[in-house]
Amino acid sequence: MRHFLILSLFFLIIHTSLCAQQPDKFVGTWTFQKTDVENKTYRLTLQLGNPEAATLYPSLLTVEYAQFTGIYQVLLVKKNEGQLAVGRQKFPVQEIPFSIGAYTIPLNGTVDFAGGRLVVNRIPANRYGFPVPALSVYEEENKIAVLRVSEFLRNEPIQLQKINNTPLRSASASNMLFTHSAPDYFGLVDSFYVRTRMGSIQLSENTSKVDVDTVSVKLNGRMIINRVDISRNEPPVEITLDSGMNILCFFADNYGSIPPNTGKLDLSFGPKKFTLDFTTRQNRSAGFIVAKIFVLPENQQTPTEITTRKIISEKVEQRKTTWIDSIRVSSREVTLALWDDAVEDGDSISLQINEELFLPGIAVKKKPQFIDVKLYPGDNKIVFIADNLGAIPPNTSILEIIDGKKRRSYMINTDLRQNSAIKITYELGPDN
Repeated sequence: MRHFLILSLFFLIIHTSLCAQQPDKFVGTWTFQKTDVENKTYRLTLQLGNPEAATLYPSLLTVEYAQFTGIYQVLLVKKNEGQLAVGRQKFPVQEIPFSIGAYTIPLNGTVDFAGGRLVVNRIPANRYGFPVPALSVYEEENKIAVLRVSEFLRNEPIQLQKINNTPLRSASASNMLFTHSAPDYFGLVDSFYVRTRMGSIQLSENTSKVDVDTVSVKLNGRMIINRVDISRNEPPVEITLDSGMNILCFFADNYGSIPPNTGKLDLSFGPKKFTLDFTTRQNRSAGFIVAKIFVLPENQQTPTEITTRKIISEKVEQRKTTWIDSIRVSSREVTLALWDDAVEDGDSISLQINEELFLPGIAVKKKPQFIDVKLYPGDNKIVFIADNLGAIPPNTSILEIIDGKKRRSYMINTDLRQNSAIKITYELGPDN
């Protein structure tokens, strides 16, 4: 009996270890292909990257028919272990020889894992709240292709077959997971910062008409509201956040009898209140809205508490801002070293962090000046703004970012029309 128990325990440990090492079944490349009666081929390819927090999948969608090829960035969000919600926005990386615009919106709903395939399960609707390009804007030789591609995306029964397990890897894919670097809005709103782990959420509807809209809410992989009719006036639901980063997903399960879904989710964490709303223009006809919520340590300030001075915000808005890099650091605090490596000519710059002025009027000298900056969980955007051009335009300086023993150096080149910016991502772990 003892040997049997030991053997059973051994196999249990092996099974648990193997399960933990299993790759994500969604990650990789999936494809679907069909040929019509005119012997023209439709092909749809979906490449999924490694997910953030086992929830957010940066993806690349390719649609091909006859002479048309469209390549789009799209975000997929895990709804449950067998289902990913498809983002409304498909950002065009390339479209040849024409653009189909909002015709991509009906490829919505979810992709469901079944029988080793991904099955497209759309949310049907006669209208989505967005105008599509009129056929009259297309060249005559492209009109049939536009109609065929549109019909394919809207109605074709699609089952994608997996062809490899290689994750989508690219800087642009990673950028989709951060609002500062994403090329478009993918359903991920700007991060929320709160001081307490205890909060509440409450559903409401933006219309007096009862149309059987249902929604779901998932927090850190746990479903806390599942397919609830928003017209039922449900009481608030108490929630507890994890320390560090939390990912809250608000799903539109359907469009009800009067499209689109009109659900709204109100979130409260002490004095902090936020709203996720499917009726806003950027979320209309969307299948999800995602928010990253960071719980700050008691002794850490929120970005709005760094300073109340906003005297250069107008300069930031009016000038073009050029990104010079995007980096990740492991320290809550980094040191910025600034100096002029050429001629000291009276250059002066200001720094703005997370859209709040941090340090105005820094004189750029031959001798380095050191500035300690406390970072906030998630993305930190640092903008360098020229206060003047000095005696020798443009305004130039050397920036060195010191993260413990790691150092990175950059040339900052600004003038009265252009700012420079860098994104520093600090991921707050559970023990921070």
